[in-house]
Parts: sequence; structure tokens; C-alpha cells
Amino acid sequence: MTQSGRTRAISTNRDSKAITADMVLATAMRMIESEGVDAFSMRKLATELGVGSPTVYWHVGNRDELFNRLIEQITDQLGNINPDGDTPANRIASISRTLLEEVRARPQLIALSATQGRGEAIFIKAQAALAHEVSASGLRGEDAAFAVGTILFHLGGFILLDHGLSQDYRVRGAQEWVREEADIDETMRARLLQDVDLDKIFQFTLDAILASLLRVSKSPFGA
Repeated sequence: MTQSGRTRAISTNRDSKAITADMVLATAMRMIESEGVDAFSMRKLATELGVGSPTVYWHVGNRDELFNRLIEQITDQLGNINPDGDTPANRIASISRTLLEEVRARPQLIALSATQGRGEAIFIKAQAALAHEVSASGLRGEDAAFAVGTILFHLGGFILLDHGLSQDYRVRGAQEWVREEADIDETMRARLLQDVDLDKIFQFTLDAILASLLRVSKSPFGA
């Protein structure tokens, strides 16, 4: 081994003793949530940790390996959601609401998962938890599968809306016609020009979906 090679090895060993893989992963996630996936680099991560790049690679592998480990962590976290409620509808709704809140609080989660072509990966264990609650409601077979798919597509639609609207929750285009429409009362007119309460719409539509899906099921919870 050359002198420069020995120096790099000594430096890497010294750095390795100062950090752990968990520290590297936690720092990487913090950086991604703060600056976004596109701005992230292994060099920046090493600088943030105060170590050389070889040390980072030693602990977590390359960028793709790091991202995959972060996705696994997120998947485990979202899969550990504890449903809340005394009825199947309330428990299922609590899973959906919690997932939406998690994505809102950490908007880079979807982008991170998409970098590996696994946009849905972070929801895999949460999907299983949802399927468990649907089965517990008394639904079986095709009805149960349809219920799980409907609930997940409803959630996914609102996640996309949240991301696309960027907090600008309005009925787009209403200002072009609402003031001239004679059949609209003043309260309706004014309200259509204001921001939409997306949380209220999410809960209203989710409740309606669950009421329809579960109306024929016999719940072990007594609902």
C-alpha cells in the first residue's frame, strides 16, 4: 500500500470510530427533508458529518444504497401506525388521516421513494395494516379488495392534490364566472372565491366512502 493509501485508510478508520450508520442515515434524512432530494449529495453529507466521503460509503454504501435504506426506515415507521377508534370505520379513517399527515409533514418522502422507482414503496406496510382493518370490519373477497383499493386511491389523490396545489386550495377558474352567475346566492359566491378547506373535504369524502363500503359488513367491534 502506498503512503497516500495508508493515509486514507487511517483517516477513514479514525472517522469511522466517530460516527455510526444510524447517525449517517439520520443526518441524510434531515438534509433531504430540509433541502430536498435533488440538492442532496454524498459529498455534502460527509461535510455535514465532518468526515471524509469514504467514511460515509463505508457505513451506508453508495447513494442508491443509502436511499434504499432510508426508504426501508420510512416504510417501517409508516407500517407501525396504530389505528385509533372504536369502530372499523374510525380505525380505517385514522390510518388514512395519519398517512396524509405524515406525508404533509415530510413532503420529501414521496420524492425520495420515487428516486428508486419505488414511489409506492413507503406505503407497503401501511397497506397491509389497512387490509387487516378492512378484513376485521367483516368484508371479504372482492368486496374487501375493492375497499382497500378505493381507500388507497382516495388517499393518493389527496396526496397529489396537496403536492400540486402547494397550499393554494381554491376552486380554480371560479373568479371567471361566479360574479356573473345570477342563480348563485351571495354566501355561495363569496365562499367559492375563498380557499377550500381541504381537510374538511378529505374527511367528508372519506367518511362517505367508508359508510358505503362498510354498510353491509358485520363488524366484530359491534358497529
